[in-house]
Amino acid sequence: MLFRTILLSLVSCLLFLSGHLSAAPRGTDIDFSDEYERIFQIRVVSPDAGSKSSIGSGFQVTADGLLITNYHVVSDYINAPDEYVIKYMSHDGKLGTLELVDFDVISDLAVLQHPQPDNEYFKLSQSTPDKGEVVYALGNPGDWGIILVSGPANGLVEHSYEQRILFSGSLNSGMSGGPSLNSAGELIGVNVATAGSQLSFLVPSNKVSRLLQRGRKLSVENYLPEIASQLKLWQRPRIEDLLNSQWATEDFTDRPLFGEIRKDFQCWGGTNESRDSRTIERVSKTCAAGDDVYLGYDLSAGNIKFKFRNLKPLKLNTSQFARSVSVSMVADNNSAFKHSTNFECQKDFVKSAGSHGYQRIITCVRAFKKLPGLYDSLLLVQDHTGDEVFEAHLSLSALEPDQIQALNRRFIERTL
Repeated sequence: MLFRTILLSLVSCLLFLSGHLSAAPRGTDIDFSDEYERIFQIRVVSPDAGSKSSIGSGFQVTADGLLITNYHVVSDYINAPDEYVIKYMSHDGKLGTLELVDFDVISDLAVLQHPQPDNEYFKLSQSTPDKGEVVYALGNPGDWGIILVSGPANGLVEHSYEQRILFSGSLNSGMSGGPSLNSAGELIGVNVATAGSQLSFLVPSNKVSRLLQRGRKLSVENYLPEIASQLKLWQRPRIEDLLNSQWATEDFTDRPLFGEIRKDFQCWGGTNESRDSRTIERVSKTCAAGDDVYLGYDLSAGNIKFKFRNLKPLKLNTSQFARSVSVSMVADNNSAFKHSTNFECQKDFVKSAGSHGYQRIITCVRAFKKLPGLYDSLLLVQDHTGDEVFEAHLSLSALEPDQIQALNRRFIERTL
């Protein structure tokens, strides 16, 4: 009798728990089957080659047929509109041509015009997702078909000047430009990038709203001037804020220098201490801003990077050490020189405060060929004192001359 009573109590308890556990978490019972049919594959096609150069995803956001995708998905066309066209493929295999209307190169967004608008389109959410709220990303990865990826939103990325939503879901290649939705099916962001291992990023929907509110249509001849204009408008407050900040002191070897001077900077250090065969002791620290702007497959802009390095001879005499320490410039900007003029450099030597020492300052600048008024800059500061050499490098990309001069001056003042 006692056993029967205990058994009945256990069954009642399990039934009670089952009733509570079977309640679906928020959003898990949502049917997104209709949303699948609203996703387009966006293709940039070379008519001469007869094939696509890039693919991504896109979706309609207005009744009159405006589509959203990423800037980087259609960047080949924007950089060479005489060589490419933009096409779409709908969920049922229909093909057609799209027209570029506008873009936001900083936020990695583009607006396209569909020739035959659908009656259904995605509505923009008026709020951002809470941390831990499940969101749903749709897109067409690798030409395999439309898929849905769910995962928690984790707020805005911390080490970033630009707003990005950190998303715990795997965005695969081809999903770029697709929508990310809340449980109500409203747009909260646009798929933009993945860092792998369930770590991805979304452009917040408020940036889509601002882009649409411009209500303009760019002409082909204004694509590159528009990129230059957007970069300048973005860089002004970004650099001004950096110049006006305190640059908190962080010691490097015996020098009071600086490191993560703003929330969007991250620093990494290293030494060669573990190498038994070393003839020079090397200690280094590299810091970089977390934001750069994708302009094309071989071109980026907005990079800010600096590096400190201290060198001491261990098994070398003075002349051997001097020969081993060569002048090297650290660059972190566009890798293809075809987009820029050659660097023009200026060298200055200053007597060091230490005995038998000197300081060398090298500044180099080059201009973007098709983005008027924007320049890359490299700066090297070397301090030779006694048997040690200290180096400080600063690399800047896509700035105007007065910004380069101001940042270089501040950097030199804080390193010497």
